[in-house]
Amino acid sequence: MPDVKNIVFTFISIVVVPLLFFVLLELGLTIFGVGTSFDYFHKIDIDGQPHYQENPYFADQFYPPSLNIGPLENTFPKERDPELIRVYVLGGSAAQGFPHKNHGVDRLLAAQLQAALPSRKIEVINTAMTSVNSHVVYAVAESIPKDSADFAVILMGNNEVVGPYGPGTFNQNFLANINAIRGIQALKRTRTWQAMDSLIQKIKPTDAKQELEWEGMQMFTNNGVPHDDPRMESVYGHYEDNLADIIETLRGKGIHVLLSSVPVNLRHSAPFLSVRRPDLSADQLEQWRELTLSGSQSADQENWGEAVTQFQAALEIDPGYADTHFRLGTAFENLGDFDKAKTHYKRALDLDALRFRADTRLNQIIQDVAAGVESDSFSFVDNAAAFAQASEPYQPGWNLLLEHVHYGFAGNNVLATEITRSIVSTLNTAGDFQPLRGVDVARRVGFPNYDTIEEIKNLQGMIEHPPFPGQSNYAELRSFLDNNLDRVTNAVGSQREVVQRRQDVVDSGLADWKVHFELAVLNQRLRNPPAMYYHLQQILELYPHNRESYMKLAEAMSKDGRWREAIPHLEQSLYYTRGDEQKIAQTTNWLGTAHLRTGNYEKATDLLLQLPQKYPDQIDLTLRAYGNLIRYSRDNGKDTDLDRYIEDVQRYGNALIRKEKDKEYPLLYKRLSQLMAMGGYTAEAQEWAEAEGQ
Repeated sequence: MPDVKNIVFTFISIVVVPLLFFVLLELGLTIFGVGTSFDYFHKIDIDGQPHYQENPYFADQFYPPSLNIGPLENTFPKERDPELIRVYVLGGSAAQGFPHKNHGVDRLLAAQLQAALPSRKIEVINTAMTSVNSHVVYAVAESIPKDSADFAVILMGNNEVVGPYGPGTFNQNFLANINAIRGIQALKRTRTWQAMDSLIQKIKPTDAKQELEWEGMQMFTNNGVPHDDPRMESVYGHYEDNLADIIETLRGKGIHVLLSSVPVNLRHSAPFLSVRRPDLSADQLEQWRELTLSGSQSADQENWGEAVTQFQAALEIDPGYADTHFRLGTAFENLGDFDKAKTHYKRALDLDALRFRADTRLNQIIQDVAAGVESDSFSFVDNAAAFAQASEPYQPGWNLLLEHVHYGFAGNNVLATEITRSIVSTLNTAGDFQPLRGVDVARRVGFPNYDTIEEIKNLQGMIEHPPFPGQSNYAELRSFLDNNLDRVTNAVGSQREVVQRRQDVVDSGLADWKVHFELAVLNQRLRNPPAMYYHLQQILELYPHNRESYMKLAEAMSKDGRWREAIPHLEQSLYYTRGDEQKIAQTTNWLGTAHLRTGNYEKATDLLLQLPQKYPDQIDLTLRAYGNLIRYSRDNGKDTDLDRYIEDVQRYGNALIRKEKDKEYPLLYKRLSQLMAMGGYTAEAQEWAEAEGQ
């Protein structure tokens, strides 16, 4: 009996007491606001009703905050309308819709679903993010609220090697054990870990990785991973485990899962990095170079038969060189031998050592996992096959994609069509599914528009950087995007032409809130205030969770002197600042100004003085707030208040100088001098002016 007591005492001492201490520590740190939640969604109240809103800091558990990787904005009510069909989209940048984020698979899916199910309300919530892999998507799935949607689409696989914990990433060390990865992430989510990490960061010099800025794919170009790298087995194993767990996690939350295969550019995306055989002799290497050069010259002269002969001979010397397979595939295609072209395009994909595309084995894993899932609350959508069918007799290329993995409008429409087909089939609706034609989808969602032009220009800028210039068909890629830009620019036309096209959609009753937002912006530019106000009000009815809509209404009303009407819109916009200090300070300052203009001096003072008290690092906005108070006090004979504000703003300025914040805000002295002059404090204005540069 004493032995049992000793065992119990030892267990309590070693396990229970430390665990209790940790739980109490976590609870205390949470109560005192130390650290942050890394759940994907935050629960917030809007006008007394519970809503979910994305957590802008979710990805900081995987990437340094300086990279600014995060979710798209989404706010939606917790309580679901019985007539609503809600769909989540999970994945990386291809699922997110890059570069056409307003015309990605999510918006086209909503349009196709609405056409197929006109009596139902449709809501598509896109949780996808740039540069994430299945480790991140698993964390997204884990934090999705139970019974919060009807369907969830999984489209992921391009970033398995270059995403967090992959062998080609720039950020973390590769880990072969998936339980270790999940354990580390679980620790990172604790407030205790975050408090310790914050303390360490204050003590030790800043890690260069913590100050990284996002530079796109060129950040990964030094991390090639050949196809026979032993770490790839762990990559495939992690993907399979994560995928299976994501599916079961979502199904366990009452959500029907639609798993998609991952289409990539086979036909028009040359490998980013080809790796030579390490054991080639000097003679073999010279022979290989001669054959490759001869093959390239034959291809340039469109002598495809000779090109095939030369490239095949080069592959006999080095069968693992990715770009030779790609060029051989192109040659076979031009000879009309599409089966052989497909074989070599796929081999080029698998051998590409900069692994930004889902390879054939990853897509096979998707099919294998899908085959092993019970059909209840699960569907497999073979979009890779749909892309192949839409591209026949060729392989998928620039007909559906813009570069290596990101889809053009036509590609996104194929995805949306096949996902809609699966959802409609699952719902057992009467009648055969007839998808909208691409031209009709484009009309409904307003594609292309002026944003499309800028997005293609951004894509052109992106391919100027590695790894794109290293592709053997880089010149053709540049030409394709140049032609695409010309075509889209001509299709968009003038602002008045765009307005007329969009107005036709509005008149048909098919416009979503984003069409109304585009019309509001265009009518503002065309100096048509009544139309602008109309469309902004329509947005608030269709989607009352877009901060920009409220701010544009407040801006227009302020300019028109309708300050009292602007106030509720500014107040409502605060629900959508997502903890962004600058946005909160901006709105608070604006609200204070509005209350000043409507004669509510007490309320205005409370609001404007929040800036130096709560947001002192927002220097420009804080000085503007003091400027409003000084001007109002001066104009309304409030001399005591004027003296106090003059004294307060000088104290604030001196505090900034002591902290050397004047180096971050070089206009400080000039602005303070202006504020002194505004208040009639001539001597002080001169002192601040002279203090600059001392």
